[in-house]
Amino acid sequence: MDVSGEYRLSVSRQAVWNALLDPEILQQCIPGCESFEKLEDDRYKATVKTAVGPVKATFSSELRIVDPVPPESYRLEGEGKAGAVGFGRGAADVTLREEGGETILSYSADFQVGGRLAQIGSRLVVGATHKIADQFFGRLTGVIDEHAERLEPPRKAIGKELVWIAVTVAVVAALVWWLTAQ
Repeated sequence: MDVSGEYRLSVSRQAVWNALLDPEILQQCIPGCESFEKLEDDRYKATVKTAVGPVKATFSSELRIVDPVPPESYRLEGEGKAGAVGFGRGAADVTLREEGGETILSYSADFQVGGRLAQIGSRLVVGATHKIADQFFGRLTGVIDEHAERLEPPRKAIGKELVWIAVTVAVVAALVWWLTAQ
């Protein structure tokens, strides 16, 4: 099943990238997430409780980031198991681009489900997936705003640099004038 979407965030691309790699933020944003931990730089483990139609389950999931191009894109691959209820596995391509002071996050995911989940019908599963994605990105926007100071890359002190350059130029000019006036 294919699912895709696009979201506008009012922060820099680097801030969104940082948020998408932060386990604390991801745990706050994933609906039903009970735990989320970073195993390695590119691997995570999560426990998520969710309901798809009449089927309720707790998934134990492993996710890995593949082919990262910071802060532009990565591929997220994962698999979740929920015992007798079934399993889900898939991949999502995530891209970030800047446009007019905002960041556009686009994703395209392909996934498959098995077990009882596969029996409830693809329309219901796709609908639930879209709802979860909308909840995730709605929360992400709010959490990024809360943590913006920590997520935004530090800005260079351009004003101070310009003052030092101007002072240096003035001193050199004064020295040149003084030497030529002698």
